[in-house]
Amino acid sequence: MALGDPVRTRVLTTAQADILRGWTDAIERWPVGSHVWGQYAEQIEDRVAVCRTENVSACHPGVAALVEGTLRAVATDTLGDPATPFKDKINYKHPGGAGFRPHQDRLAYPGVARVLSVLVAIDECTTESGCLWFADGVDEPLPIDDRGVVRGDVVESLRWEPAELAAGDAVLVDGLAPHYSEANGGVHRRRVLVASYAPSSEDYARERYYSARADTMRRASQQDGRFRISTLADFDGIEVAGDEARTEACTHDAVEGEPVG
Repeated sequence: MALGDPVRTRVLTTAQADILRGWTDAIERWPVGSHVWGQYAEQIEDRVAVCRTENVSACHPGVAALVEGTLRAVATDTLGDPATPFKDKINYKHPGGAGFRPHQDRLAYPGVARVLSVLVAIDECTTESGCLWFADGVDEPLPIDDRGVVRGDVVESLRWEPAELAAGDAVLVDGLAPHYSEANGGVHRRRVLVASYAPSSEDYARERYYSARADTMRRASQQDGRFRISTLADFDGIEVAGDEARTEACTHDAVEGEPVG
């Protein structure tokens, strides 16, 4: 894979994608604010809907096995170096749910030189439901604005293409690949599992990332007054704060089910 360019591939069978969808249905029912690393919600007209579960694998053994197994193997093959998973999340985009402004992932992970994220479609991802759009040919960090997203004039100079996916398909996202997504204008949910990896030689582990993430988000929100679901202020939705999670212990029942990979 050329540095910065996304690659689409198939990572799950239809049966495996169905299992992941069932797990996601259950995870989405976790109460807002109940997950210490983030069970975030947004306001969509007159209702509140979950928009992200952060660090899912910490409280779900099935997702943990998938992140450490099948997806890690894909990342290792692509990076050409043993891959270390340091982050995972599920993004939910309900009908009317907001998108994310153009950004590059590596800017959200200070202290690491190479990042690869494996984004797996849980549901069909189309332009109508708010799939990702990518700009190719970028191999360096781009100028950003005060939100940490790609500056507007630079966005207009890039050529963007959609990455439509069937459930079980994945797109491999280099940390320098500029991407964004629009709001879900359809009638079906668009959910994706994203697992992020760094070459093991960089010693960029999960504990290091999530500790730095918490500090960065707290300081950034104090400075600009923006409630965040990520270190970059790239989310275009109206976030809804849940109850503060006061423990790092998982309070959710384990989801029974056949392993995916």
